[in-house]
Amino acid sequence: MVRILVLLLASAAGPMAAAGPWPMAKGEGHLCFSLEGDAGDGAGAYATLYTEVGVGKGRVVGFDFGQAEEDLDKAVLFARFPLGARGGDIVQAWEMGVGMVDGALALRPGVSVGRGFTLGESPGWVALDSRAVLTEAGTGVFETDLTVGAEIRGGHKWMVQLQMAAPDDGDPYVKIAPSFAFKQGKGRHLLLGATAGLVNTDTVKFTFGIWQKF
Repeated sequence: MVRILVLLLASAAGPMAAAGPWPMAKGEGHLCFSLEGDAGDGAGAYATLYTEVGVGKGRVVGFDFGQAEEDLDKAVLFARFPLGARGGDIVQAWEMGVGMVDGALALRPGVSVGRGFTLGESPGWVALDSRAVLTEAGTGVFETDLTVGAEIRGGHKWMVQLQMAAPDDGDPYVKIAPSFAFKQGKGRHLLLGATAGLVNTDTVKFTFGIWQKF
């Protein structure tokens, strides 16, 4: 989920971000690599590679890869499409992904909705992203992320994300993930963040990420 946090922060253009429900122009894209580890000794390392590119008419295709130490967690190809009329204050999209999750073939449908706003003189955004992961092994999980963020002077960005999930083989849980993205150059940001459990989990993890727009 932190991969989505990185993209929402780093890709904001004006009051809106290019990830989430917002469409991308044809040929525009970004690539993000991030590492997450437990607080203290950095155990439980998790690496993600996330990329997406606009293919025209607001449509986006991308690849979402996650590796948990020596085990492949996921490798999903996805496509995102605008939902409803374009040009309004509220932006909506739906997507469909297919690939491998936890060693099994999986489908990953999802919907998202977002809106830009102004916080003082800073452009900001709020987004709600929901998705279901359905595997051929009969397992599944429903995830929802609520994100609020804004850009500040110098092109830096902050964001807070509430992460909620309901796996079919365990208890639902809620986490909070604050983060800050430091602008490093044209189209590039360095992300530092943390994730802490609020409900049915007490884990604390730290995240380092690099995002590049192209």
